[in-house]
Amino acid sequence: MTHRIYYFSGTGNSLWVTRKIRDSLPDTEIIPITRDMPAELAARKSEGPETLESVGLVFPVYLGKPPRIVLEFIRKMPKTDYIYAVATCGMIPGKPLADIKKGLLSTGNFLSAGYIVPLISNFIVFPKTKTDAGIEKAFKKAEAKAQIISMNVQKKASFFDKETPSFLIKPAGWLLLNRAYHRIPELDEKFSVNDECDSCGACRNVCPVQNIQITASKPVFLHNCELCFSCINWCPRQAINWTPLTKKRRRYHCKGISQNDVVSNRYYKNK
Repeated sequence: MTHRIYYFSGTGNSLWVTRKIRDSLPDTEIIPITRDMPAELAARKSEGPETLESVGLVFPVYLGKPPRIVLEFIRKMPKTDYIYAVATCGMIPGKPLADIKKGLLSTGNFLSAGYIVPLISNFIVFPKTKTDAGIEKAFKKAEAKAQIISMNVQKKASFFDKETPSFLIKPAGWLLLNRAYHRIPELDEKFSVNDECDSCGACRNVCPVQNIQITASKPVFLHNCELCFSCINWCPRQAINWTPLTKKRRRYHCKGISQNDVVSNRYYKNK
């Protein structure tokens, strides 16, 4: 295997982009970043050193940063000569590439390229901002961007998209975002489950960090959340909400990604 993409995806945007990049790159393996990744890396290491021409990291942006699980993962990555990062976002991207670059440097790795791919936000706290035509246009642009990324990877090109300039968000804004980001694991206390819940287990199955247990009555959140909103968006009965702000909001499903796609990519052992 000459190329590998490690990805993390909540409701499917990053998985969709990962597949588009893979489709234009020969000999590419895609692997989900999951809670069992340390065991996966240890198993690979025991098999002997690998030769990888390039490694990609694809992930969504949460409050201007990469998901915590992605930052934890890159601290365990093997040495690779060419690493690139692709951050998908629905609104202001923040500075996720800078965070990835910093995290890699602490391990002796180096980020050679970084990309921002705007798509559709699954954070349905806010009202829908794009029409159906706007959504279609966003995916077409994202597909074209994925092809550019693939070509640059083949050439091992150095390229970085611009991130959100600091002057666009006042220092107090960055401080508030940073504080909220560090509180994400416990923000699942704001989830509620109404009487429409039939304990089907869909929320547990789609959760990318195994943060949900199904009890005899309703789902229980374990305070290790990434706030990816996968549980809300994939609940078949729309029984889960995050504060009253998500009530009656249209749920988001990524184009071309099914619930089975999401579930099958939650654990490395299922690949």
